[in-house]
Amino acid sequence: MRNKQSRKGQTRANRSKKGAADMIDMKWMGDRVPNHGPRTRNGKQYAPLVIVNHISMGTMDSMDAWFRNPAAQVSSHFGIGRDGGIHQYVRLERAAWTQGLLSDAIPKAKAGIVRQMGMNPNLYCVSIEHEGYAGNGADGSITEEQFWRLCWLHKYIQLEVERIWGNRIVFSPETVLGHFQIDPIRKPFCPGPAFPWGRLYAELAIAERIPSLELYEERIAYQLSQASRYAAAFAIAGRVRDLAERLSDKTWGSAAEAKLLYLAPVMPEIAYGDGPVTAAGIASRILQLGQTAMGAGSWQEEAVRKLLLLEPIMKDKGVL
Repeated sequence: MRNKQSRKGQTRANRSKKGAADMIDMKWMGDRVPNHGPRTRNGKQYAPLVIVNHISMGTMDSMDAWFRNPAAQVSSHFGIGRDGGIHQYVRLERAAWTQGLLSDAIPKAKAGIVRQMGMNPNLYCVSIEHEGYAGNGADGSITEEQFWRLCWLHKYIQLEVERIWGNRIVFSPETVLGHFQIDPIRKPFCPGPAFPWGRLYAELAIAERIPSLELYEERIAYQLSQASRYAAAFAIAGRVRDLAERLSDKTWGSAAEAKLLYLAPVMPEIAYGDGPVTAAGIASRILQLGQTAMGAGSWQEEAVRKLLLLEPIMKDKGVL
């Protein structure tokens, strides 16, 4: 049964079918979180229309403590740890105090829906915090476990909002936002420049077409079983991106070029194409594969496979 709370305080979001993902538990933390209010204004109740992503700039423990502090006057509906654990702090029926705006700040919002609604965004938003702190995701670079639990959580929210209010949040860049799009003055970067927006939107396009949480959990189970492969592929693309950015540097350009040329023997295997093999060309081809791997199209798995062909030589040459 969805959202049934066990005696140990674990919110059991949904039971998977045999062979699917293990049931994903959300730990209910809301009994001691006072910072939230009704989704009403002038006697009218508002249903959630938007999901907003944030970075916590702290650990899960600090997040738990901060939301429980009445003096903080802040909260979030959900938090996702770097290990993929999910905490729920506020029921969806209530407005968490996460992305509130005063009336004079609403016209400055980047998101059109915020300007259109013309009221405190807390009334119609569902908020997700991501554990991230200095050296560990403060820039929005979430872990693979966080990413897939985040995708699952978006699907869970979509189905719960539809069940409770009869309103479906259709996933799109207009309904899945970052805090910076709501409050560009005080939160110009949240959830961080490295947050995987392209990958998230591509995956949510798939989630949109899957009718149930059980079926979507089957996909997540497979993806998590492949997490180490994907993480290695993304690390390869990220390292090559770093080298490509240094090619024009007067100090580091020659070293970056030499390291990229180490990869020349593998180019025929990753469909480099005709013409001379250059450092810039190598970087361009690998970054193309990285973009494909970050998406969720039919060529994603092939792009990951080709990126992983580079791993042995990169490790052997000390590039990775």
